[in-house]
Amino acid sequence: MGGYFADNDDVSELSRERGTPRLVNTVQLISVPDYARADRSPISRLAHKWEMHSAILLSPAEERNMVREPAQAVPDAIADRIGPLRLLLVPYIACTKDGDFVSFSKPEGDSHTSVWVDLDGGTRVVLACRELDAHDTGFELLACIAELVRPRLTSGEISQFQRLIEDEMRQGITGEIDEEAGRAKQALLGRSARKRGSEFETYRDVALVETIAEYMHGLWHDVQIRVGPEHLPLPQFRLRLDLLARLFPPNEGYSVYDEAIEKTEESVSDQEEPDKPEQG
Repeated sequence: MGGYFADNDDVSELSRERGTPRLVNTVQLISVPDYARADRSPISRLAHKWEMHSAILLSPAEERNMVREPAQAVPDAIADRIGPLRLLLVPYIACTKDGDFVSFSKPEGDSHTSVWVDLDGGTRVVLACRELDAHDTGFELLACIAELVRPRLTSGEISQFQRLIEDEMRQGITGEIDEEAGRAKQALLGRSARKRGSEFETYRDVALVETIAEYMHGLWHDVQIRVGPEHLPLPQFRLRLDLLARLFPPNEGYSVYDEAIEKTEESVSDQEEPDKPEQG
């Protein structure tokens, strides 16, 4: 299942089936800790012995695309680092001066797409999905998983990734895997290694989280690789994915690449190889 394939156009991810969730709760505002702490039923079982409860009535296709397929694509090695996890699907998450609240009507102010709480030896992830389609909710779940696993990485694992991005910067590569990492990287360009300080660590962590999320995204379903100066070049992108595949191998039946990316790389390699002089 899944895999990355190359394309010469700047494209977005594959579209997914869309639906309009229906609310099944009339309570308007509940603090996230209180909502996460409360007993919820029914509870559905997911891959990795994770659990799910939805405050929204989902069709089978919505549930599959929002939660079940993304969760199944998470490598077992990543799931093992995170441990027990319960997903709570809600309409909205309001962000207020008094904290974050689950909202059953559209917030007037700021809102979040996800938050999480450590509780009773496990993690409760709250996903807002009233305004997101099934694919975007599924990717938001993978982004949460990436955020959760980063502080659970060893210093050696982080160092391996850091060496990759340091080499990228030495080569003058300005593109990144996503916008937030791109902005953090741009702030560092032109500075010497000694002057980067804590801002480099911030960039490293953002780039690492976004790379892990994209790695799992490609395991979930085929993803077209975006190209252009603002994006990470294919060779460096592959080095990152290869590292993650060694650290967190795909589950059985999942793959990082499909045949298209292999053919693209062979074509690029052939174009870059200088012509050899004819032998007399």
